Amino acid sequence: ECAKTSGVGAQDRTRMREAMNINQSLLTLGRVITSLREKQGRIPYRDSKLTRLLQESLGGRCKTCIIATLSPSILCCEESLS
Repeated sequence: ECAKTSGVGAQDRTRMREAMNINQSLLTLGRVITSLREKQGRIPYRDSKLTRLLQESLGGRCKTCIIATLSPSILCCEESLS
């Protein structure tokens, strides 16, 4: 809403929308992982495209490898720990 009234260009609005969709997918991924860890009855795989694509990997039917990129810099410590 603020982007419409502040004179932000169409490209900026598109980037903002993409960022919001990415954040939503990552939040859903976190909910799926939490639901799996706590062995809840309903796993919200269908709440985002990302979790639908990863459903077989997350559900325990295959082996999964996680690659993390961490910085040794003390300035990036908080981001690396999160």
